[in-house]
Amino acid sequence: MTQSQLWKRIWKHKVFYLFLLPGIIWFILFSYIPLFGIQVAFRDYTFSGGITGSPWAGLKYFKQFFDYYQSNAIIRNTIMISLLKLLIGFSMPILLAVLLNEVHNTRFKKVVQTLSYLPYFVSWIVVVTLLQRLLTPYGGPVNGLLELFGIGPIQFLYNKTWFYQIIISSDIWKNIGWNSIIYMAAIAGIDQQLYEAAKMDGAGRFRQIWHITLPGIRNVAVILFILSCGSIMNAGYEQLLLLNGPATASIGSVLDVHVITAGLREGRLSYAAAVGLFQSLIGLILILIVNQIARKKSDVSLF
Repeated sequence: MTQSQLWKRIWKHKVFYLFLLPGIIWFILFSYIPLFGIQVAFRDYTFSGGITGSPWAGLKYFKQFFDYYQSNAIIRNTIMISLLKLLIGFSMPILLAVLLNEVHNTRFKKVVQTLSYLPYFVSWIVVVTLLQRLLTPYGGPVNGLLELFGIGPIQFLYNKTWFYQIIISSDIWKNIGWNSIIYMAAIAGIDQQLYEAAKMDGAGRFRQIWHITLPGIRNVAVILFILSCGSIMNAGYEQLLLLNGPATASIGSVLDVHVITAGLREGRLSYAAAVGLFQSLIGLILILIVNQIARKKSDVSLF
C-alpha cells in the first residue's frame, strides 16, 4: 500500500480515527512524553539541576538495588504474588462471563452484573477497612460464625498463614466483574446459529460451552493473558501497602511499595526510577516471550 493510498483509506474512515484520537492523545501525554524522564535512573538527580542538569551516574542505582540485602526477597515476593493472581485470578472473569451467559432471567442477570462491577470502583482503603471489620477476632462476624462451630478466634489479617489467601481473594472479588466485561462482549459476538446447530445435534449446555463458547473467546483470552504477563513485576501498590504488616513483611514486601517508599518517603528519586525501570524492562521481556510462544502455539498474538 502506497502512502497516498494509506491517507485515502484514513480519510475514508476518518470518523473511526476520530474516536481513537482521545486515546492516542492520552498515550502520548502520559506514556510517551514521560519516557524522557527515564534518564533519571542513570543520573544523580537533584531538584536544582533538574533532569538534564544532574550529573550522569551510569548503573550506580541499579547496582545499589541488587546489592540491597532484601532485593532478592522483594523480587521473589513480587513474582509469587503476581503469579498467584495471574494463575488463579485470570480464569475467574472467564468463569463469571460464561455463567452469566447461561442465565436466561434478564433481571437477575443485570443484578448480578451490577453487584460484580461495583467493587471495582471501591478504593482499596475502603476494601481493607471492610476486611478489618469482617475478619477482626474481636467481635467480627466471620470469627463469630466460626465460634458457633467451636473454632476459636483466628487472626486472619497480618498473619503469614492467611496472607496469600486474603491478598488473592480480595483482588479477585474487587476485579472479577470489571474484567469479565470484555469476555461477555466476546461471547455476545459468537454466531447464535452455532448453538442452534449444536442443539439439533443433541449437545447439552456443557458441550455447547466447551465446544462453542470457550473456543469463541479463546483469542480474546490469549491476548489478555499476554498483556497480563507484562504485569508480573507489579503485585499491586495500594493493596500490599495496606494489607502488609511487620508480621508478614517477609512474604509481603514487593517492588511496588519499595519504589514508592524510596522515591516519595525517602526522596531517593534516582534509585526509585532505576527500580521502576527494572520492573518495566522485565515486563516488556515477558510480553515479548509470551507473545512469541502464543503465536507459535495458537496463531494469536499482539504483533
